[in-house]
Amino acid sequence: MSERRFGGPFVITGLSGSGKTVLSRSLEDIGYLCVDNIPLGLVSSLFDTTDNDAERLAVVLDVRARGMAERFPAIFRNLKLRYPTLRLVFVEASPSVLLQRYSVARRPHPLRDGAIEDSIVAERNSLGAVRELADLIVDTTHLSPHELRRQVLTLGSGDFVSPEELTVEVASFSYLQGVPSTASLVFDVRFLPNPYFEKELRSMAGDDEPVKEWLTGQEEVEEAIRRIIDLVLYLVPRYDNELKSHLTIAIGCTGGRHRSVYIADRVASALKEAGSNAVLRHRDKEQWRYS
Repeated sequence: MSERRFGGPFVITGLSGSGKTVLSRSLEDIGYLCVDNIPLGLVSSLFDTTDNDAERLAVVLDVRARGMAERFPAIFRNLKLRYPTLRLVFVEASPSVLLQRYSVARRPHPLRDGAIEDSIVAERNSLGAVRELADLIVDTTHLSPHELRRQVLTLGSGDFVSPEELTVEVASFSYLQGVPSTASLVFDVRFLPNPYFEKELRSMAGDDEPVKEWLTGQEEVEEAIRRIIDLVLYLVPRYDNELKSHLTIAIGCTGGRHRSVYIADRVASALKEAGSNAVLRHRDKEQWRYS
């Protein structure tokens, strides 16, 4: 697929099961208004009613729209005269891949008459004239949904939008309160020396200076933090490559007040130094008070 950066409005069409939904949802994620499966007679008025937002509009059409093969080419040419930046993207895949996708899908092919193989061939033939109008043809035969999404973000990234930056939430927690439900990575640090057993530190938290100094002086704690940070700095860019928008790293200890707080602080700081958009949250720090 080309690396051209179009921006502007889109009409997305193509073969059923080829990935139009993934494409439109990816555009939604970078600020587009995506409208799917509307009558052909409403397409022109939809562009008109969006007014100044037409540059962020993507309309998804396929053979479900009555008269698609016969009427759409003229509709698109007229729209192109009024909206010069409008682009037509045609999404397709090989018949064997489409057949495989429909063999595991729960939804029927829009052309329900006859075998799926015949419906795939009939749809491809009926949309031949539409395909010839395409500014870009996207073949998803060998693309995973992640790969398609990544390339779509390049396609749709004009001056007014950019792919969403991965936000990494580093959260400390108490195992007594349970692991955060949104956690993707969980580190259990209950094996480390516990400031709770130091009477003068018991009522403090992991971000209080005396506790920080005590934990910093524990060789085992520093070794664990080094290894955790190394792993996190290795993994976060790879989550980013998968186009995740949010990643939660949860660090837990018994009460969620000492060790987990201190280590979460260190991990979040390391991520920020590495250029990640990291936010810090201490879920249970104030839940536990020790006498």
